[in-house]
Amino acid sequence: MINRIKPIIGAGVLLAIAFYGCLHRAGSELRNENESNHIRIGTNRALGTVTPYVARDLGLFEQQSLHAEVIDFNDVTTLMESIASGRLDVALVGISSPAIWQQRGLAVKIVASANGGGHVLLTRAGTGIHSLADLRDHKVATPKPGTVTDTLFRAHLLHDLAGLDPEHDVTIVPDMAAADITTVLFVSHEVDAAISWEPFASQAEAAYKDHVVLYDAASEWRRLHPDQAHLYPVNVVVASQSFIDRHPETLRRFLAAYSQAVDYINHRPVEANTIIGRETQLDESVVVAARKRIDYTAQVDVNASLETLGWAAQLGYLKELPMPDALFDLRFLPKGAE
Repeated sequence: MINRIKPIIGAGVLLAIAFYGCLHRAGSELRNENESNHIRIGTNRALGTVTPYVARDLGLFEQQSLHAEVIDFNDVTTLMESIASGRLDVALVGISSPAIWQQRGLAVKIVASANGGGHVLLTRAGTGIHSLADLRDHKVATPKPGTVTDTLFRAHLLHDLAGLDPEHDVTIVPDMAAADITTVLFVSHEVDAAISWEPFASQAEAAYKDHVVLYDAASEWRRLHPDQAHLYPVNVVVASQSFIDRHPETLRRFLAAYSQAVDYINHRPVEANTIIGRETQLDESVVVAARKRIDYTAQVDVNASLETLGWAAQLGYLKELPMPDALFDLRFLPKGAE
């Protein structure tokens, strides 16, 4: 049986949520009700969460008569705290975050999807690792615990597919930044394998000739789910419950512009890749390579989302899988959105 990683939610965290809730209510009361054209969007310039920047660059928010303030965040905790305090209305985050924070008492809902796929388990030639089972007794670099990358690796790849105990059979080196993950694998050889994601996986493949792709999650998902239109969900769009309740029409217009940006990315890839490359400061060749393993969509596949969240629940980051009606509010997505 898999060892569970227990989330530690002490009185201090619960008090913080209550405090942020009070700030959120105060902020909402101070916000001018006539400012229905203003929306504050939290995201970052990562490949899967770049869509608001594409929408802004294309002038799609203005077409919806919205003044959109796109705010860049470097870490998800600060972003979620900003939602809790009322400083953000909507945000693009990993799918585990709203579920975890909702169980801590934050009133937030998933209102659209952002992207799926993109994870790659890499090793290098000469390690003797040729399968997932070969990871036993080896060191593997991973990012911050609780992320989709981390839960995919620990729960799905190690436990479900390889039959390994992530706590005892493999030495996991956690909390590593994306750039450091490939460095410790290919430069310093401090680890024997690493779970990475796009565009960092494509960058590593281009930079290191001794790379070996041990597991391509997008490719395997497509093989195992041939009838599903999209890859496993990774990032989503969330909105605070206060914003949903007080400004539903603003949310509707935001999602209309957002969905147009997704459509542009999917149907005009050459032009979109130029914008994405500029906003993420990535070479366009890397963007092109990385997009073979990810997809962009506004539509939410609830069953696939719960499958992804199941990895977090399996590890104990979630007390239990949330009920769909409690986590998702998809009323505001335009019909026919991709």
